[in-house]
Amino acid sequence: MRALPDIRGLKYPDEFIARHFFKRGLHQRTGRVVELGGGTGNNLSLYAAYGWDLTNVDYSAAALADCRWNLGDDVTLIEADLSKGLPDLGGAPIDVLLIPNLLCYLTSAQASAVLTAARARLAPGAEVFVRTRLIDDYRCGKGVEEEPNGWRMTTAETGEAGLFNLFYTEDGLVRRLVEELGLTQPTALKVAFDNIQNGVLVSPNSDLVVWGATA
Repeated sequence: MRALPDIRGLKYPDEFIARHFFKRGLHQRTGRVVELGGGTGNNLSLYAAYGWDLTNVDYSAAALADCRWNLGDDVTLIEADLSKGLPDLGGAPIDVLLIPNLLCYLTSAQASAVLTAARARLAPGAEVFVRTRLIDDYRCGKGVEEEPNGWRMTTAETGEAGLFNLFYTEDGLVRRLVEELGLTQPTALKVAFDNIQNGVLVSPNSDLVVWGATA
């Protein structure tokens, strides 16, 4: 991996990715980790440091090129638009599935298709990490509603004008992960924080983090 000053894009993993990694004992074993929407690889960098087999699926060729720069040759890169379904992931079954910044950009039908397809690739007892937006998030309701809790954004201040965002209730997200991914005894953590984006106070940013193992 590159030295910290040379890393392109985000330099650190999501705080809750790190919490999940250590609290679930993933630093004490290895296996195959797949991140959906992994961008430049900042989350996978933690797994790389502990010798995991890495796969990053993202729609952006530029982000994947930066991921290669950041993590080196020991990462499998798959360029795919996940709104069109889960691509062929190849390789071994998935021991850890990371979905930290994807479900909010998929319609309900698209999310269902990705999750049910991913379930078939999970190893027994696979770990799952999901983070996405709740209905009390700043962005919810700012745009044109295209499906229940799903909006075509007009929030230029967040850089998401024109993008689709789907917002979840806590129960709705947990139920989806149990039914479509086979998650058992999920842990759900609410995350709310303020942020400045393009000079505007965006408050609250409201997410739900869900993790746990599959059957």
